[in-house]
Order: sequence, then structure tokens, then C-alpha cells
Amino acid sequence: MQIEIAKMERMAERGSSLLRLIQNSHTPLLDLLIRESIQNSTDAAKNSSSPVRYDISVKKINRDAVTYFEGISGKLEEKFSEGIQKSIVIRDSNTTGLTGPLHHSYIKNNSYGNLLKLVYEISMPQEKKEAGGSWGLGKTVYFRLGIGLVLYYSRIKQDDGTYQSRLAACMVEDESKQDTILPYQPNVPRRGIAWWGQMHPDGSTMPVTNEAEISKILSDFNIIQYRGVETGTTVIIPFINPDKLIPLSESESENENWWHKDIELYLDIAIQRWYAPRIDNKYYPYGNYLNPSVNGKIINKDNMEPIFSIFRTLYIAATKGIQIVPETERKNITVKDIELHRSLAKTKAGSAAFLKVDKEKLQMVIPHNKKSPFDYLDISHSPESSNPPIVAYLRRPAMVVNFETEGKWANGVDKTNPDEYIIALFVPDSENTLTGVNEDISLDEYLRRGEKADHTSWADITIEDRKHTIVERIQKRVAQSIREAFNSDAERANVSKSHALSKSLAKFFLPPEGFGKSPSIPPRGGGGSSMSKKKTGKLEISDITIDNSGTMNMNFEIILPKGIEQLIVEVLIDSEGNSKISGEEWESNDVIGTPFPVEVKGVNLLSFNKNKPDSALFNIDILTTQRYKVKNKFIIKINAQTGELKGNILLHNSDPMIHAYMQEELVGFKGGNK
Repeated sequence: MQIEIAKMERMAERGSSLLRLIQNSHTPLLDLLIRESIQNSTDAAKNSSSPVRYDISVKKINRDAVTYFEGISGKLEEKFSEGIQKSIVIRDSNTTGLTGPLHHSYIKNNSYGNLLKLVYEISMPQEKKEAGGSWGLGKTVYFRLGIGLVLYYSRIKQDDGTYQSRLAACMVEDESKQDTILPYQPNVPRRGIAWWGQMHPDGSTMPVTNEAEISKILSDFNIIQYRGVETGTTVIIPFINPDKLIPLSESESENENWWHKDIELYLDIAIQRWYAPRIDNKYYPYGNYLNPSVNGKIINKDNMEPIFSIFRTLYIAATKGIQIVPETERKNITVKDIELHRSLAKTKAGSAAFLKVDKEKLQMVIPHNKKSPFDYLDISHSPESSNPPIVAYLRRPAMVVNFETEGKWANGVDKTNPDEYIIALFVPDSENTLTGVNEDISLDEYLRRGEKADHTSWADITIEDRKHTIVERIQKRVAQSIREAFNSDAERANVSKSHALSKSLAKFFLPPEGFGKSPSIPPRGGGGSSMSKKKTGKLEISDITIDNSGTMNMNFEIILPKGIEQLIVEVLIDSEGNSKISGEEWESNDVIGTPFPVEVKGVNLLSFNKNKPDSALFNIDILTTQRYKVKNKFIIKINAQTGELKGNILLHNSDPMIHAYMQEELVGFKGGNK
């Protein structure tokens, strides 16, 4: 095959920059390869309900295959002296193959096609809205696995009904290194990029299409050709060192995870890790499900590891309903609709499916002795400690974006004991659409645009100069649903809180400025006492007045239980339903980015057990937000005093349209004993 060395042009990427495009240092290279390659295969699926067949193998190749690469064969022979080398081969079928024009000069209506985008271009995303890719950068992982050389072999069905094979190669290397392989001319800037194929009249290359030539090359690379009506794409990454590609396990050597000992075993687990919901899943709602294999060994629902089988089942429950799940598997599964009351045409943003399982269900006990979910998911965790929840999320292509054990997806969810695990999965209603925007954009497209280039997280985006908060609200609803299902009401050892924000101490709409009439407290019915019995540890509002400036004066009282050291009160903004936004969240650029609108103007203590409070026993600290220094929280130090404490709080509102809450927290020690 003839070589084309990329010329230095304005704003052109160099090999060194291409190799750094996806700045992902936390996901192992083989995992990135699985995520990217399966995504490419499923994006190219034919329009049918039959599965996409995907195989990834490690194959032996003849070192003499280097002779096909004009300009570098001599250096490759020097670098690889042994006659047998190894390559990673990724093969899919029941896909369209690398369609589109063979060369840029044949482009019509700005339609590049899959071939030009994959082999000759960078940063060109998939045009299909339901596709996985959104950046066109993921393919750079191919060049990081071996020496930077990648072959692309594909067979397509042309418009006239005939079939055509295509073969091209590309190499990307760091041009700044001393041991580069690509030829270069002195005093000519190097880009570190080259292609191989047949020559086009303009001096550039295009894929080889001669069947006999392709057959000979593939034979030396130990590749089986597509036959009959078969179409698809095979990616060949030659001259790899399998041992160096397997990520190191953090486990001690004698307990090392077994899939870290062999590259094919690792690839098997990686496929399940990221694509379990779509594997062998005839209920997959968006067309082709996935039929993967490693070196020809099929991965299906019967031989998946238990934790991945659970994620597959949760996906079916979330998309098709719990009734579709076999009775033996649906036990303890809960499915909750995640609803948003603005931004979307339908209130249902998706579904969260979750359950709590024990070690026996996960086959972690004798005789199976399976590893823990944290091991399979490559999450650092001590087996002796309590277990945080594991929350996965994905969109239409059914590749898991990430597994979260903390942060907004799992905020406030109680950890379980070491023998139990909370497993959860969120699936968006992909076909729901956004409202309040001029363009027609689905929820799936919104999430797609907010994914990072390596597809490892979601973020809210700005559309038409408006920052939306759909992802943030989904995260809060998911965490809330899991909390409601599994959180215990038992007393905490160090913290006593209200059971939920719905039991916060005050709820109010602040009036517009100039609205000066104070609200009155409605009289209580019945002929008994006008005051209901006070609950110990619950801060109650006894009187409220509002002045013309919008400042609210609230009298409060609380019966302090034993062993309390601090009363913490924080102002929150009602975002939607039971979702609340703290001062720090409000002021972050990811949410609102403006100063928190409600400020604590003052806190005074009026009496303790009907006497004047002793300043030596009670102390008040008012805290501010970090960014704009708005007073949004205060702490009353109790010093283990017991009895009735009364005082008042002054709050000022700078935005009369917001709906504010306050939440109290009692901090101390269980039973009053340190």
C-alpha cells in the first residue's frame, strides 16, 4: 500500500495532540477501547431487530505483513525482530460497514459518510441523533494501543446492489519523540500522521478496493473476509504487547482479580461492565441489541457475571416494566418514574430501577466465591467497610456512562452493611422533548450534547443563552427515590436530622417589596389549649412578621434534648417538588451562578427555660457562602444544655419570586454520652 504523509497545514492537528485529545487518565485503555469500538458498531447497525454481532480478539500475525506499508517497513523490521507478532482485531457484522465516498473529491451535499469520518477526519461526530458519539474523538484510542498503526477493512452494499470491499490504514505517532517511525524530510515540519491505500490522481490516498490485493493482505494479518451478503467493519491494531495493556489491579497479588491476568478475560469483563443492559437483550427498545464475543466466545445472559446480569435486569424493568422481568429475578426490584415539572414536554424524564441484594444473590459465597460489585466495576473500596450505593446511568445506546457511589446521584443515601449492596440504574425517556427552546431537541440529544468527549459523565448545557438544569434535577430525583426506599429512620450516632426536607421548619413565599401587611396566624379550633404539644428536638415557628423591605422576622422555640452540642439551620431554595438548592449550589456556574437570594440578617436568643440565656452557654455563628459571601446558615452552640430555647431569626429576600425553605440539624452524641 502506498503512503501519504500528512502535510503541515494551518490549524491542523499533530500526532502528539491527537494522542492527547481524550484527557482520560482514570479509565483503563482497554475499557476506552471497548466503549468506543462497540459504540461505533452499534451506531452503524442495519435497520433491523436482529443483533449487532461484535467480536474482539487477540490474533497472531506474520511479521512479514510489515512489507505492505510503504515508507516504514524497514523500521518495523528493525523494531520487531520476531516472526510472530500480535494484534487486537475488532470485527462487527450486521452493520452497514464504512459507507460513503472513497475520497474527499467525491463528496456531494457535504455528506462525508462513515469511511471518511473514521479514517481520514477528526472531530466529526455522528449525524444520527440517536448515535453514541457526539465529539468524533473517541477513535483516537485506537492509536494508543500499539505503535499507532491501525488498519480498517470493511465490506459494504452499494446503491446498485453490488458489494465492495475497502481497506485503508492510518498511523498516528508523537512526532516530537526521537524514535519515530514515519519518514520525514529535514527542515520540513512533521505532523506524525500518515495514511496508506491506493493513490488518487490528486496525490493523496484512498482505500484499496481490489479484492485480490485485499485478500492477500488480510491473509497475512490472519483476518477472515466477509462473504456472501455479509457487511461490516474490521479494525486491526497490529504490533501490540498484550501484557502491557492489561491495567494493574490494586488488589494484593494473592487476591488479584482473575480478569487482570489475561487480556481476553479482561476484555470479557469490560464488555459486560459497559454494555450489560444491551447484551443478549431482545427487549432493547431501540432496534438492534448486542451479541458480543471475545475470540469467538459468546457473552450472553446465561454466562454474565451476577452484578452485570442485575444491571441488565434493571434496564429491562426500567424500559419495559417490572412485569416483563421473570418472577425469579424481579423480587425486591423497585421502579420509580423520575418526573420534572418543567423543561420537558412530558413530565416523565425517565425511570430509576433499583434493589438491595446480599452476597448470596451476587454469588460471593461458597461455592462460587465471586468478587464484589466494586471489584467488577473497578471502584476502589475496602471490603470491611459499609457499602455506598452504586448508581449507573445511560442513555439510548445503552452504554453505561458511569457508576457513581457518591455525589449528586447518591446524595444522602445511607450506606449498607458490608454484606448488602444497593444497585441502581437510571434510564432516561430518550424520546421526550425539551420545551421553551426554538429547536427540536430530544432529551437524549440534550444528554448527548452534555457528555464529555470520553462519555464518562453528563452535564447541563446552555441552549439559546439559557442554562438548563435537567441533569441536576434528574440526579436529585434519583437520589431522593433511593433514599425513600432504603434510608433508615434509626437514630444516627453523631447527627440527628429532620427525616426529610418536607419536614423543614419553615416554608414561605416572600412577598414583593412594598407589600407591608404582616401575615396573621389562623386561630386553632377546639376549646383546649391554643398551642399544640411541642415535639422535642423540632424547631417550631411561633410568630411571623414581614416589613416593607421584604425582611421576615420569625420567632422560634425548640425543646433541646439531651446530648446536643449544636443546632444548625440552613436556608434552601425550592427548585422543584422536594428538590432544594443550597447556597453553594445556587452560586455555582453549573446551576444559577448569581448571589444566593435569601440572607440571614440576624439571629437572637430571647430566653432559655424562661430565663435570659447565658452567653457562656450559648454562642451563635453565622456562616456565608464561599463565592458571594451571602449569610445563608447559622450555628447555635448548645453545649449540651437541655430545655426550652426561644429566639428569633431575621431573613431578607432579594428575589420575591423564589420559594425558600429552612432545614434544621441537631448535632451531638448518642444518648448524651461522649
